[in-house]
Amino acid sequence: MESLDTGVVTPFHTFDPLQGMSIVALVEQLEEIRSGGDDQLAKLSNKDLDLETKLQAEGVSLSDGRKGISWDDATLLFVAGRAIETDGGPAEPLERGISMERLGRFPTSNGNAIGYLREFLIPENDGDPGVQLLTQLDAGLRHEVRGHDELSIGFGGLILHGWLTSDEVPQLRNYLEKSIWKVAKSEPLDGGVREIVRHLLIILKSAEKRNMGILMRAH
Repeated sequence: MESLDTGVVTPFHTFDPLQGMSIVALVEQLEEIRSGGDDQLAKLSNKDLDLETKLQAEGVSLSDGRKGISWDDATLLFVAGRAIETDGGPAEPLERGISMERLGRFPTSNGNAIGYLREFLIPENDGDPGVQLLTQLDAGLRHEVRGHDELSIGFGGLILHGWLTSDEVPQLRNYLEKSIWKVAKSEPLDGGVREIVRHLLIILKSAEKRNMGILMRAH
């Protein structure tokens, strides 16, 4: 059972605006390289000029492949995926109010609201699309899904959890609004699941309005 933990400072979880679809191809390519496959990052650079422009602004290029980049995989994914303004600065957050605060550090032992939701939300059907999307958001880059943390743990305490693309954001929003999911009787925090859903919907609607994806990280 999850319990309140007032003695330890838990990580703060952030839901950053995610720009474009390049993170999907980049994840696949980094996994291919890690498993000993061909390094196709240069081809990805040619296909996605916006991605290459964004990385070049930070002093990095995919044109020489993985060997030409000193960053760890997690840092590369974070910089490649996060949304930026036209001047190159970070994009406006998806939400600045209570929703980001409540989801950022939920009052459980690990502070992870999405992890709590995955544990105590009972889906309409086993393995339904909503559950898959919640898993991708919370653990798509972590050991739970990947079997390693190379795409998750990066420089300076960076911990990437997972992502939703701009196409997947409305899918999860629709699922949480319309699916006949239930709450487990074993939920330790009365109303916790429904509170998380309420605040997560605000984040999802903001991302959907801006045609953005979401990148979940902890720090």
